[in-house]
This record gives sequence, structure tokens and C-alpha cells, in this order.
Amino acid sequence: MLKRLSVKNFAIIEDIDISFNDGLTVLTGETGAGKSLVIDSISLLLGERANLEMIRHGEDKAIITGVFSFKNIYLEALLNSLNIDYSDNTITITRIISSRGVVKVNDTIISLNDLKLIAHYLADIHLQFDMTKLLNRENYLDIVDGFKNDVVNEYKSKYQESLIILKKQYSYYQELVKKSEEIKKNREFYEYDLKELQGLDLKENEDEEIKEQISYLKNYDRIYSLLAEIKETSDKESLEDIYHIKDLVKSLSEYQSEYQEYLSRIESSYYELEDIYDSLRKKFKNLDYNPSLLDELETRLNEISLIEKKHHKNISELIAYQKELEQLISLSGDDEILLKEEHEKLEKLYNTTYQYALDLSKVRDNIGKNIAKEIERHLSDLSLKARFEVLVSPNAKKEDLDLSIFFDNGVDVIDFYIETNIGEGMKPLNKVVSGGEASRIMLALKALYIKSNKIETVIFDEIDTGISGEVASKVAHKIYEISLSTQVISITHLPQVASLSKNHIKISKSVNKGRTYTSIKELSLEEKIYEIALMISEGKVTESQLSYAKEMVINKK
Repeated sequence: MLKRLSVKNFAIIEDIDISFNDGLTVLTGETGAGKSLVIDSISLLLGERANLEMIRHGEDKAIITGVFSFKNIYLEALLNSLNIDYSDNTITITRIISSRGVVKVNDTIISLNDLKLIAHYLADIHLQFDMTKLLNRENYLDIVDGFKNDVVNEYKSKYQESLIILKKQYSYYQELVKKSEEIKKNREFYEYDLKELQGLDLKENEDEEIKEQISYLKNYDRIYSLLAEIKETSDKESLEDIYHIKDLVKSLSEYQSEYQEYLSRIESSYYELEDIYDSLRKKFKNLDYNPSLLDELETRLNEISLIEKKHHKNISELIAYQKELEQLISLSGDDEILLKEEHEKLEKLYNTTYQYALDLSKVRDNIGKNIAKEIERHLSDLSLKARFEVLVSPNAKKEDLDLSIFFDNGVDVIDFYIETNIGEGMKPLNKVVSGGEASRIMLALKALYIKSNKIETVIFDEIDTGISGEVASKVAHKIYEISLSTQVISITHLPQVASLSKNHIKISKSVNKGRTYTSIKELSLEEKIYEIALMISEGKVTESQLSYAKEMVINKK
């Protein structure tokens, strides 16, 4: 339940603080006073995306804070998984709207997606554009699933897991078919390339090794001269001077310990140089020149260069290409058998996935029947005697294993049908309902959804639009009925709804020093009666209107 809402610097709201109670709370006031801004603020606390343009002019940020109490073990588990501390089953949500927006729950910063997960257990909000959603067939599947999410998700998970495997198998099979056709079409070409590559017997990094050997042979004289000079120099007892210095430093270290470090470093350098000299002398001793080898290497390097240019691939890529060709050609002998086996796997997965989809479809059909039955009952309470039907139509399975029948959430196309005039027959909901009828159907859906999902708070933004007369009284009592088990916060222009409220908040605006301000006031009983009389009169209030408004409130008409 929403217990408190604080809003600062949000559009024309400078600073308001509202406390909410259980039961039915109505928000009334003239058009443009800021009623919808209050609902928008709550929407932001429930995870809606923010718009920087809503920050009050001249300010750098807007701050919206809401305190919620809850009784939901699933929400407790979610908060624990997000490492959010809470006590007394109460949380405080803060949205800071700025260029670097922040979302906090009990001082723990979280993501907007995590906020939406939390909000799912706190409240359901009906906005004015939800009426448009009701008349859009694309939303019907989500509406139906929303009534029994826990049940639907169990079946949906099996279907989705199977669909992922099916898509992988389908892609693999299509790739096999493509390769098989490619092999048949280009077999002679592949065999020629493979024979050519096998004949070359390429080795990894072979070209670099050949280049190094060619460099050695082409520069043999210079290499010989340099190594000979090194040998001659190292043979002139060049290490003996270092060795003699080592002995002298060793003697010094006997008198002063600080020379011990120098001795260690000289010894290390001496033995390292000795090893290097020895290795270089061996290099000179093992020098070998083979003039015919140079021709062979250059010929080999030229062959490699030509094949690289031909295929636009380096040695590593050519070796990989050779392996690919070997696999392709070896596949050609058994491709019909393999294709048959993989097609059978695909067919089996297709049938399994479709069966999971049908199981899901049956669940939706049962939910739809219950929805239709309850909707008809609620509509009857709202003075709309109508027949309602949720039509769940699964796509038919295709012989060619066409995956286009599978959607992410099943194979179902869902439509809502209604008959509002007896004998006229069932027709698509989005084709026949008027604005007032749509409002009542939406209210009936909400009443059913709230009960089904045990929603603790529901917010209505003018769900009674297009309603008047006797129907308005029926709608008001339906909203009141919902408020007996759920906290309801409702913007309304109907005196019938306002008269049944437990709490009445008036929102108004004023202009002071060239700035517009929104203010709120929780009305006393007398103030509430006057406000309802004003709603009835739509102008100057008369004594008779005050008397009638009082009767409405006292007798809850």
C-alpha cells in the first residue's frame, strides 16, 4: 500500500507531501491543476522512464519519494536477492530525475529494471492510454497471461526452452542442406583445390621460416665475417681482465662488506659473458653454406606466394581451408544419410515444441473462459448486459516444418469478442464498443485482475471517462467494491465516485509572482460535501445541490 508521496520540482509541482490511507482515495480538481502529475509521479516510482523536460523550470533535478508497505513473500525474496534491507515490511523508493538520474530503494541504488520487478508486487496503475491498449489486439495475449502469470509461465518456460533447441537444430540442418548442395554443385572445383593444397603440404609459419633461411644464405659472407671477428676477439683472453678484476674486488670484500655486492654482480656478469662467448664460438664452428638450398627455398617461397594470391588467404587460412575441403568432400559420401538423420531430429523437435505450444494454448483457453465468465458478471454489475468471449486460436502446424508459426510466447493469436446488443452476434471488441462501454470493460478487467493477482494498490487515472447518469453510479460502486480489499487511488470527475471515497484530496493550482504552483489539501467532511456539490453544479453551488451532495456522502449513493 502507498502510505506517503513526496514530490519536489516536478513540472508545476514545487513541493507537495501527501499521506495516503487504505480504502478509496479520490483526487479531484480542475483540469490542468496537476492531478495527472501526481499519477505520473507514482508511475515513476513504479519504474516508468523519466523525461528531463518534466523538471521544474529553473531547477536541475526533480525528486520523487514514495513509502510503501507490503505483505508479499515473493517481494521479500526479491528484496533479499537485491541485498536491500527493510524493516516492518516497508520500503522507501526515491527517484531523482536529472541528467544523472538515480533510483534508490531504502538508500540502496538499483537499476530501473530492478525497480520494475519490485513495482510488480506493489501496485497496478491504469493510465488514460490503457483504454487504447484494450482495443489493440496485439496486447490481448499479455492481458490474458497476466491473470495467471505463475501458471502460464510454467508452461511457457517449457515451450520457450524447446523452441530455442528447435531453432538451433533448424539452423544446423539448413547449413547441412546448404553445404550438401554446394558440394554437389562445386565438387570438381573443391577436389582440384584440395589436390593442389595437399600437394603443397603447407606447414604453419613455413613462409616465415623460409624467409629467415633465405636471409641467412644470402648474407652468409657477412654473417661469417662478424662471427669470425667475435671468435677472434673472445679468443684474445678478453675475459681474463674481468676475471682479474673479480679477484681484486673479492680481496676488497674481505676488508669491507660493501664490496660483496659488487663481487656478486661481477661474478654473475662474468659467467654470463663466458656462456655467450662459448655459444658464439659454436655458431662460427657450425656455419654451413649450401648454394643449392637457396634455389630450393626461393622456389618454395614463390609457390606459397602464388597460392596465397590465388585464394586471397595466408598460410594459416589455407591450412584451415584444406581441412574444410577435406570435411566437405568426406561429407559428400554420407550426406544423404546424415541429412535424413538430422531431418528426423528436426521433425521430432518440431512436434515436441508444437505440443508444448498446444499445452500452453489450452491453459490460455481455460483462463480465457474464466475471464469471460467473470467479465460478464462484472459488466452486469455495471449495467452492461453483454456476452464476452476470449478466442484463443493457435496457428496450425505445417508439413514443411515452417518455424514462422512459432512466436516467442507460443503459437496463439488471441482476440476479444463481445455482444452488447442481444441478437446482434459476437463481434471483435475493437470494432464495436463505444467510449463508455470501453471504460466499463476496462474496469471489469481491472477488477478481475486485481483479485486474481492480489494487488495491494491500484491507481485509476480517469477510468470513468465517458460515463454518466445511472451507469456512473454503477461504476462508482464497482470502484468502491474493489477498495474494500485493495487500496484504490483514483482521479475522477464523477461526484458518484467521490461520494463513496474514504479519503478525498483536492488538487488546485495558483499563480504567484509569474510562477504556477500546484497545491493539495485533504478535505474534511464538510469540505468534501462542498467539493461534490461543486462537481454536480459545474459552477455556482446552490443549497439544494449541497443538500443532495450531503445525502450522497452520508448514504453512499
